[in-house]
Amino acid sequence: MLASPRISICLRFRHEGESVTFSITWRCIVQPSSLQKAVIWVLLPTQLMGTEMQDFKVGPARKQRKNLIRGGGPAEGRYVTVLLRGSKKVLTLCEVEVFVANYARPLPNVALQGEAAQSSTLSFAAASKAIDGRRNSFYSHGSCSHTAVGETNPWWRLDLRQTFVIISIKVTNRGDCCAERLDGAEILVGDSLQNNGNDNPRCATISHIAAGKTSTYQCDGGSMVGRFVNVMIPGKSKTLTLCEVEVYAVPAVEPLPNVALNKPAAQSTVSSDGLPSHAVSGCSSGVYGNLCCTHTVLQRDPWWRVDLLAVHKVSAVTIFNRVDCCAERLLGAQILIGNSLENNGMKNPRCGAIFSLDNRRTFTFQCNLMEGRYVTVAIPGDNVLTLCEVEVYAFPAMPEAETPTPPPPPPTMSSPLGGRNMMVVGKRLCWSDALFYCRRYHWDLLSLHSQEEQSEVEKLLARVSFPLTGSVWLGLHRYIMGKNWYWMSGSSMDFTKWPPDFVPQHSSNSCGGLDSTQSFLWKDLPCQELLNFICQSGAEDGAERVYYYSSKQATSP
Repeated sequence: MLASPRISICLRFRHEGESVTFSITWRCIVQPSSLQKAVIWVLLPTQLMGTEMQDFKVGPARKQRKNLIRGGGPAEGRYVTVLLRGSKKVLTLCEVEVFVANYARPLPNVALQGEAAQSSTLSFAAASKAIDGRRNSFYSHGSCSHTAVGETNPWWRLDLRQTFVIISIKVTNRGDCCAERLDGAEILVGDSLQNNGNDNPRCATISHIAAGKTSTYQCDGGSMVGRFVNVMIPGKSKTLTLCEVEVYAVPAVEPLPNVALNKPAAQSTVSSDGLPSHAVSGCSSGVYGNLCCTHTVLQRDPWWRVDLLAVHKVSAVTIFNRVDCCAERLLGAQILIGNSLENNGMKNPRCGAIFSLDNRRTFTFQCNLMEGRYVTVAIPGDNVLTLCEVEVYAFPAMPEAETPTPPPPPPTMSSPLGGRNMMVVGKRLCWSDALFYCRRYHWDLLSLHSQEEQSEVEKLLARVSFPLTGSVWLGLHRYIMGKNWYWMSGSSMDFTKWPPDFVPQHSSNSCGGLDSTQSFLWKDLPCQELLNFICQSGAEDGAERVYYYSSKQATSP
């Protein structure tokens, strides 16, 4: 037994010394009496043995021996320590989970862009009052929602218009009276509208919010994904009043694809029917007889390799082991990622290694966006290598410095423009394909900076000899979560040519073009429309193009 035993965890970041703010939830599976006076420290990256930054007291354990421990708010740090104060103590932890949210940039309150509804409405207290951006808690001031008095299971619902990863939710209670009405309300998050959204998973329960106060709730598990946020009070004769609901979230991102699927594979040797292609076939049954696994002969340093055909940023690699026998053969396997084929790829940097099996058949390694074209699995020493599927989750890497491909023959119509050259392209493409076309064969979609440049474009369009679509694409794009427009070339937007009555909206189309007929005014257009477009050649001074990624391939001329 030790005096004040402790366990420390180092949270590894992509950059050493990076300061990240965390919204931290702990779930410890413990014996109820063993952690009653435990303290959790969160230490800054430079404080290896620093002073306490924030204490988290461990509450009574539940019957299932799981204890959910929360702090009073986000804590910033890299090192997490669990300390049990006192002498003759034994510290036992069966699992510690740290849920991390990066707040390098403040998260937006996405509720302001949503649409609210509720089970009923009393007088002027519409559901939208709870997302008007005001925390005024006096009902008579007109900034609170209110359902009818004495309902069964009254509810309020927010439609965020798209799916978000929700990090935290803030609720402001009524301040002039009746604060206890909100006691026991449940916050629900999900994508379903079944039962008005009240069947979605529970994020948190409001035990009590003092009159006029605002409380912050992190969902159980650290975050939840959903489009709808409900506040519902279960029971009869209930009344629901909310003076503000704030939802801090980021848009949900589509899962990365398995880029290894059906890609060319090779291995050091082949035994029986254990072809290297079996590990990228999409079959992960783990039974060798199903022809889903690779197999080398017993040899020195066996290896298997997949060629992704292009350099990728690799987020994670998952390996499926054999289940019918011989699982222990995979012990010691290393996952290597890089662009070199020296020593069959085994000189590339290592993402991870399998040091124990723990009765698992799948092993997933987070590779922190390592770059490489080749993913190699190798086992040092005399061994047999068998893999029953390898999945690589990644996206194409953007080159450090792009060298534009020599342009195709000049387009039908082109004209100089302020030290650049602009050309109207006869192809009809959607906005993203037009952007990739211009970036591949010229420089970028055209950006405009003055009325003089606008006039030159109008003259060029008037001289075009081939049929033009009613609008043509420019390098105009709108922030998905905002109202502001910007140039993809990275240059500043000092000049605009929108219609006089144009008001930027967060719900408008996010791609921009120009009327090619008479008015030549700018327009927001559906990004999927097939239109002609205007490219520019030559970089603009001091401008750095905005990075844009799409799963589509660039269109050939």
